[in-house]
Amino acid sequence: MGDPAGIGGEVALKSLGSICKNSIPVLIGDKKPIDYLSKHLFSNRVFNFKKFKHGKPGDIEFIDLGLIDDVRFGIIDAAYGNASYQYIVEALKLIFSGEVSAIVTCPINKTSIRSANIPFTGHTELLAHFGGVKDYIMMMANKKMRVSLATIHIPLKDVPGSLSAENIFMCISITCRSIMNYFNIEKPRIKVCGLNPHAGEQGIMGNEEIMISEAISMARDSNMDVAGPFPADTLFHKVDCDAFIAMYHDQGLIPVKTTGFENTVNITLGLPFVRTSPGHGTGYDIAGKGTANPSGLIEAYRAAENMIF
Repeated sequence: MGDPAGIGGEVALKSLGSICKNSIPVLIGDKKPIDYLSKHLFSNRVFNFKKFKHGKPGDIEFIDLGLIDDVRFGIIDAAYGNASYQYIVEALKLIFSGEVSAIVTCPINKTSIRSANIPFTGHTELLAHFGGVKDYIMMMANKKMRVSLATIHIPLKDVPGSLSAENIFMCISITCRSIMNYFNIEKPRIKVCGLNPHAGEQGIMGNEEIMISEAISMARDSNMDVAGPFPADTLFHKVDCDAFIAMYHDQGLIPVKTTGFENTVNITLGLPFVRTSPGHGTGYDIAGKGTANPSGLIEAYRAAENMIF
């Protein structure tokens, strides 16, 4: 369900008619916020939830953790941060017990999470921790392009020092392997961004491209079809590869969200399970108003189905 103060509950309810055809969605959250949304945004529409493991294809199952009594949309609150965290933990219990096949997460608020003294900057880092993996990748994807990130949720000033030939190679490798396994592309073609303007201009604007080139050489030695580093400002206008590798968060997310904001999906690669999420945030400015678009969650759910079937 994501952050109770955000649009997660609303988009979940709006998406149910579209996502319960090929599999059984299990909504994890709190019943009271869902009942509030049903009354105020859906004209008292009755959602016929089934108990967990009591549904069949076409049904919607619900697990109520009973953590939230009231709803204050658009509010940063430790209680909402804790609830968001507990929903994820419950989903992880089900994935590790083999009772569900994938996790599709609605957005959380990082400030609320932190205010609840939970030491994770986002979903990706949290899921990697409990998944027991150190090598994981955040990929953003829509119908036009896929972009993996060599660094994720860190300040821009820390990006150069966080990059190395080894972790860039890891990003390329996980991306290549995942595209082969999940998207049935036998020989993925991957293009890699430089870090600096003009990809460093032969060292005039920085020398980080040296280690990026080393990572690309390592990938080629491993029989991967990889090219670069390319200047990021001219790379994304033509999508002629199966995935791009960006060096930092906004370098990769701006082009992919610009080409399909409502349908962009966040996919965590390298986990021992499938996890997807809509590419947007909690939408505090529109939470509780009934105007949230469920397209992102629908696409995230369909992406998870496609990856597991």
